[in-house]
Amino acid sequence: MSDKKPDSNTNQQLNQLRQKIDSLDRQLIEIINQRAEHVVEVGKLKRAAGIPIYAPHRESEVLSRIVSHNQGPISNRTLEAIYRELMSGSFALEQPLRIGYLGPIGTYSHLAAKRHFGASVEYENLRAIEGVFEEVARGHVDYGLVPIENSTGGGIAETLDAFLNYHKQVVIYGEVQLAVHFSLLANCQPHEVKRIYSKHEAFSQCRNWIATQYPRVECIPAESTAAAVKKARQELDDDPMCGCAAIGSTLAGEIYDMHVLFEKIEDRQGNITRFLILSKNETEPSDSDKTSLMFTTEDRPGALVDVLNVFKRAGINLSHIDKRPNKEENWDYTFFVDALGHRKDLKFAEVLGEARAHCKRINVLGSYPRSKRVL
Repeated sequence: MSDKKPDSNTNQQLNQLRQKIDSLDRQLIEIINQRAEHVVEVGKLKRAAGIPIYAPHRESEVLSRIVSHNQGPISNRTLEAIYRELMSGSFALEQPLRIGYLGPIGTYSHLAAKRHFGASVEYENLRAIEGVFEEVARGHVDYGLVPIENSTGGGIAETLDAFLNYHKQVVIYGEVQLAVHFSLLANCQPHEVKRIYSKHEAFSQCRNWIATQYPRVECIPAESTAAAVKKARQELDDDPMCGCAAIGSTLAGEIYDMHVLFEKIEDRQGNITRFLILSKNETEPSDSDKTSLMFTTEDRPGALVDVLNVFKRAGINLSHIDKRPNKEENWDYTFFVDALGHRKDLKFAEVLGEARAHCKRINVLGSYPRSKRVL
């Protein structure tokens, strides 16, 4: 490290720049509070009219417009993060929101919820995916966030099954994409790690890294990555020399005071989990929407193809398809698809009507703005 001290001219330049920054900070604070005053008025109008405080289509419009105005040098990602926190603070001014997520605290669902909704809302730690659906349906939380698919592991069966039971009580209100990065968390030196706790899926997605770095270390499964970090922390409290570590999120490390030994240890870069936002309200169309459907076809040759061909002929792209077995009848399946478009679009409504003719049952789970960015 250099011991060279800045000369008087450098100090003078630094002071001048800092004064300019301080002046701009004061202006920013004044403008932010002016914005907040308008937010309060918007909240009053929404409550009087019974309009939901959180509007994904409006959020999408604001973020797209902000990014389009950005000329740098600050990145679009940073600017979006700033505005997400501004909107989070706006929720608190308009009407405090409660967000339910798949717990425990420190999970990737918790991380996705915090990055999307910000620090100014209340979070409810719910222990099961079905519990998130239940609490939204009962109105105990304003919105719920559940995982629906992972780019490595595929669809989340528990979420699909929950829709079979709750599709009449909740709707999909939005979606969130989160880049999933695993970290090795411990309070010892890397060579002192003796055993590692984590969820089975996390071990699977970090298999090559573990085999290379810790081939002889015991890997112990836990119900979630957050529970793994908590377990490792408890054992460290009992025996600081136990060499316990965990694979989880940096958020879990912050919560349980575990240090990051290695970041981004997943074998496949670009690991993304998509989450759905659940609500009791429907959202309005935006400039780019997605509609999720579930349907059951007749038991005859070509029944599924007939349904899919309806969308093909209309030029509507199906971005995702999955299926779950009917628990009451063997070899009977419910299909889940994501189609690009909003149910209120005239073309989409016509296609939906035609598709019904080929289905025993078809239900719209929600139309919502497509996620354009990965958090």
